[in-house]
Amino acid sequence: MPRILVLGAGELGLAILEALSASNDGTSDLTVLLRPTSSALRQALLNHLSNLKVRTLYADLTAPDLHTHLRGYDIVISATGFAAGPGTQRSICQAVLKANVPWYIPWQFGVDYDLVGRGSSQPLFDEQLDVRDILRSQSTTHTKWTIVSTGIFTSFLFEPSFGVVAIVPKEEEKRPVVTVTALGKWENRITMTGAKDIGRVTAKIVLDSRERESGVVHIAGDTTTFDGLAIALEERGHTVKRKIKLVEELEIAIEKDEDDIISRYQLIWARNEGVAWDKEETWNVKNGVGMEDMWGWMEQNFLPV
Repeated sequence: MPRILVLGAGELGLAILEALSASNDGTSDLTVLLRPTSSALRQALLNHLSNLKVRTLYADLTAPDLHTHLRGYDIVISATGFAAGPGTQRSICQAVLKANVPWYIPWQFGVDYDLVGRGSSQPLFDEQLDVRDILRSQSTTHTKWTIVSTGIFTSFLFEPSFGVVAIVPKEEEKRPVVTVTALGKWENRITMTGAKDIGRVTAKIVLDSRERESGVVHIAGDTTTFDGLAIALEERGHTVKRKIKLVEELEIAIEKDEDDIISRYQLIWARNEGVAWDKEETWNVKNGVGMEDMWGWMEQNFLPV
């Protein structure tokens, strides 16, 4: 019976745990690692985890003895993202190797960091490359690893703070206008995947014994362009106002304010390296796993006309 440990129970961690629990026929032992804390929300989460038959382990991801908590698990999945702070992903990876975990799925859910490269506009991305280097350069350890590249989380693409899709009230017609801001060029591509689908696919990969070779797996709920995004909203009946942010504009914005996190993220998609791939070539399509596309997400989540 494989012992599986998921680090974190946020949006993605919970999606992975729910998918693993739903697919579990009693042959897997599920545990989640949480930070020690107490609140009404935490109690609700613990009740939900109990219903999923998930054990709970408390530990600090930044503690030097983290590896002692990871020993004995067959598979460790990191669902703790950038909010954990700089250096955390590297520390977790080193703890995994020190604990001799047989199989590790790191927090690499997002763009293809190999293609983005070092020295990008988002400094935290360099740490993601550090993790890949550590895993690839193993000499005395034999931890297998799987990286799941997902593209942008679909919900984040439509998040107003990301600055690509925004609903602006149109007072004269008493009806909102949807502003779509292309990053770089209108023909620049975007790959997106919903958190629940990432959880489902990760669970399928984990529970499929054939997926034990180290490497990068690409998945996608959909791949489109900024123009395709605007057209889809128009076809749903929305009035769409189009804007564009050029690479040069974003570079200037970052020069003026180094702490402009959103411009740093936007510049990654404006440069359009490592942020999109053909859906037809993804793991989910090749393995016949249905995923929610852009239209499906909008039907469920976006403002109706």
